[in-house]
Amino acid sequence: MDFTQRRRVELRPTFGQHTAARQSVTPGVRAKRRPRHAGLFEAVRRLDAGLDAAARAELAAWARQEYEQEYGDVPLGFVSECFLGPPYVDHRLDLFQSILDHFAPADPMPEPFAQARTLVRTGGYAFIEVYASGTLRPVLPDGTVVD
Repeated sequence: MDFTQRRRVELRPTFGQHTAARQSVTPGVRAKRRPRHAGLFEAVRRLDAGLDAAARAELAAWARQEYEQEYGDVPLGFVSECFLGPPYVDHRLDLFQSILDHFAPADPMPEPFAQARTLVRTGGYAFIEVYASGTLRPVLPDGTVVD
């Protein structure tokens, strides 16, 4: 064996470098990834309860306020599985116009909500948050946000 050849030695990052890498995730991004609380789950479940326009507007305003305070970014709305039964399979709530629509499998869903429909139909998510940027944030039944 010839030990005269040079070896490449990589130094481990120092403590300061690890800290800098962790701080690259901004507080705003960290807040968006924070698990969603039970109140939001209850709000999404109430959508199948046949809310009147005033109750729906109140629910949407409450959800907007929760997202602003807790997570720093407000989605356009949600897409989730609908439990009203046939012919409906999913629904959307637009948080800004307080529009609630229930959709049958063949019904077209307006953009950007339509992109979330496939995810909802997998049955693996409690709901999908839809943002104006086109970003979708699936939320698992335990509140974890999938990024």
